[in-house]
Amino acid sequence: MTGEVLLQCDAVSKRYGGVVAVSDVSLEARAGEVVALIGPNGAGKTTLIDLITGQQPMSSGRVLVRGVPLAGPPSRRARRAAFARTFQHPLLAMDLTVRENIRLGLCSARFASPWRGLYHVFAGMIRPGQPDLDRRIDEVAESVHLTGLGRPCGELTLGEQRLTEVARAVVRDPSVLLLDEPFAGGDTAGVQGMIDAIAALRERSCAILVVDHNIDVVARIADRVVLLDRGRPVFTGPVEECLSSTEMQAVYFGKAADRA
Repeated sequence: MTGEVLLQCDAVSKRYGGVVAVSDVSLEARAGEVVALIGPNGAGKTTLIDLITGQQPMSSGRVLVRGVPLAGPPSRRARRAAFARTFQHPLLAMDLTVRENIRLGLCSARFASPWRGLYHVFAGMIRPGQPDLDRRIDEVAESVHLTGLGRPCGELTLGEQRLTEVARAVVRDPSVLLLDEPFAGGDTAGVQGMIDAIAALRERSCAILVVDHNIDVVARIADRVVLLDRGRPVFTGPVEECLSSTEMQAVYFGKAADRA
């Protein structure tokens, strides 16, 4: 890849007392590149995303966007670095509609704190009759194959909730997007919608880091793979090489003694 390095992790680690959850992870994602973070349960994938976005403090290492180290709480990082992320379990306002949840993404990008954004939502920004905002939301929803924008999110399937969360992230036009298990629970249409959304963001030179267990889908969308085992990166490289590597066989099929 020849695009600009947008996201860089430099020897990032996280320790909980004597337990090492993430150990010296270094990776980079370039503009227009999809990097997949894979590994078994407990490998440290979600923890690494939390460290990148500031949901958890690092024990050591640093995260850089366009060569500038990041610091501070998640909201500040998101604004300064044009970050957006989704969560392993969708975080949506279930009583609000799909459209209203997507519009929350626009508010969080414009205001200095999530509380101020919520104030403006309920003070009037969420009301209909704003053609430019509604047009943008419609475009993003269509790009991820999301319909029924007037439905409360509590009535959606899990796959539809994931698409709504992705739409809320995409509407901010991020330069770096982090997706935590976006394909889990999705039906065929939902998975295809997610793939299409990732492809569209790649064309807009977004750097995308994807965590997922669906190796078949990962092989379709990723340019490179970082394989984690017990918090350590054991393979970084092209998808095809990873799938046929001894490290992949050991992590997913080998005995514990083989991986010591």
